Amino acid sequence: MKLVIRTLFFHIFCIIIFAFLYYKFRKDFTEEQEQEKVKISAIDSVLLSTTIQAGVGISNIYPQNFYGKIILIIQQMILIMTHLITLYIFTL
Repeated sequence: MKLVIRTLFFHIFCIIIFAFLYYKFRKDFTEEQEQEKVKISAIDSVLLSTTIQAGVGISNIYPQNFYGKIILIIQQMILIMTHLITLYIFTL
């Protein structure tokens, strides 16, 4: 049960950290339906972070510049390695 709780907190921690990063670098993201850049709100950042962390990957916000793409790739790599992180690090 402790492993499940730790895994849940790990995911929530990742969502919060990456939502902050997406909001901080919001100028590097744009909405799919708009031709011009629109302001990305805090809730949009949380939505994008939760969608990526859940493995769904469907969002109307996507990275447009280099830094936005790098942040998104880092979160996706962390999601891929979640099982390794939770099983090996938390069970030590």
